[in-house]
Amino acid sequence: MDKMLEKFQGSIFGLAIGDALGMPSEWLTSEEIKEKYGVIDDFLEPRNKFEGILKAGTYTDDTDQMIAILKSFDDSGFNNEIFIQELIKWYKRNPIGIGSTSKKAIQKLIEGDKTGCNSSSSGSAMRVGPLGLYYYDNYGKLKETTIEATKLTHNSPEAIAAALSVAFFVAESINGEKSEKSVEKCSKFIEDISLTFSEKIMSIANLSSPKEAYDFFKTGLDATECVPSAISGFVLTNSFKEGMISVVNAGGDTDSMGSMYGAISGAYYGIKDIPNNWTFRIKDKELFYELSKKLHHLKFEK
Repeated sequence: MDKMLEKFQGSIFGLAIGDALGMPSEWLTSEEIKEKYGVIDDFLEPRNKFEGILKAGTYTDDTDQMIAILKSFDDSGFNNEIFIQELIKWYKRNPIGIGSTSKKAIQKLIEGDKTGCNSSSSGSAMRVGPLGLYYYDNYGKLKETTIEATKLTHNSPEAIAAALSVAFFVAESINGEKSEKSVEKCSKFIEDISLTFSEKIMSIANLSSPKEAYDFFKTGLDATECVPSAISGFVLTNSFKEGMISVVNAGGDTDSMGSMYGAISGAYYGIKDIPNNWTFRIKDKELFYELSKKLHHLKFEK
């Protein structure tokens, strides 16, 4: 298989798998996760707010919004106007798990208002993986497009810097980069947007384990917490499975952390390094194969 296609598939499947693995533990503490599930290392029936609503292997709004981004590419690249329409169509289906910021922002989009909301949550960072895939070879365009797509819903400096950080690490992963140098480059990439967030990213270089990172950054909804924690899960582990199990058991915003980790790590390791029992059992796997091939075709074969 084409190496780039493997990486595209790894990132797209990785995001959805991380979402589905983290869904049953969302908003539980790490101690509560141990009490309810032991260690989460496979898709489980939820015993949290999703109990009786979602089944094992089902994803949430994180993946829904990634799908909206994937459907927004045309022959010229990412099209923000298409993305607006995809967000509105998704919102009108009354999605499960939609965040309050995304809900308010899409209501504004329906009214023609593209100014988004002044929120520092991770609702954009969790969905931008595909932008890092497509623009892995043009960091200027990656930055421009990610800012454009983020501001539609989340327009605070922290939320924008968080989305840029995830997109940047996906691009670095496509390019086979995973080191302290990438941390430093990302910090510089976003310092004109948010110096505070830039410093948080740089802090990753001083940490030695994911657990240390989760304790240091915390794992809550705010992008200043869950995003550097998810990136740390990638930088400080040595396989897709190891890092994924770490982030979805960390507590807090585990589905978004799993999504962001999966997008980055999947782009680095490729789909062959994701356990088969995860790729075979994730809901809508055929859709993810289709969307991966479409994005790969638009990038390399059009």
